[in-house]
Amino acid sequence: MLARQTALWLVIGLCLGACSTAKRKTPQLSDFEGKSVALVDIEGEASERSVVEVALINQLAKHGSFVLVNKREIEAAKTAYDSDTTKWLDIAKKAGAEIALKAHVLEFNGDTQEGYSKEPIEDSQLEAERGDGHDERVFKVKALRGKVCVQLTFHQLENHDERVGIAEAEGEVIEEARVKAARLPPKMRYLETLANQAFASFFEKYQ
Repeated sequence: MLARQTALWLVIGLCLGACSTAKRKTPQLSDFEGKSVALVDIEGEASERSVVEVALINQLAKHGSFVLVNKREIEAAKTAYDSDTTKWLDIAKKAGAEIALKAHVLEFNGDTQEGYSKEPIEDSQLEAERGDGHDERVFKVKALRGKVCVQLTFHQLENHDERVGIAEAEGEVIEEARVKAARLPPKMRYLETLANQAFASFFEKYQ
């Protein structure tokens, strides 16, 4: 029994040791200054990928001090590998990049909720009829809650230095139908806004 316990703890110790040594380094974007970056792959559902791609390219262009490889060159390089994105490093190299970039969408959620709220009002008609004008007005409330979380992996092809970081943002929009109907923004448009916020914060954090 003791031998089995010793073997079990040995296995656990080896696993913990492997996990600790496999800890990934976070990006230092200033190291990428002036280098060419190819966004090779985005893992996620089709709708998620399209929104994340637009937001990520926007923020790369706005905050990055590196050169973005043209998407046409990346797509041409993919054909050489039958669009097998597991070969993302080879694709990036063939496209002429110095740094390969891939994104993995971890969360991309938008949840709409509806309910009612109330507020005190003074009703002159009630006051005239019963001497007390205190009343409550009930109105509809809509809320859109969203969260975007994307893992970004930067791999320098020359020395195979790999850096990983998480871009995330969450928020809430609340509309009250006090005077007019409560209208929320379209869910995908709001998630695109959150995606831009997530990447903007990411580039500021790791600059």
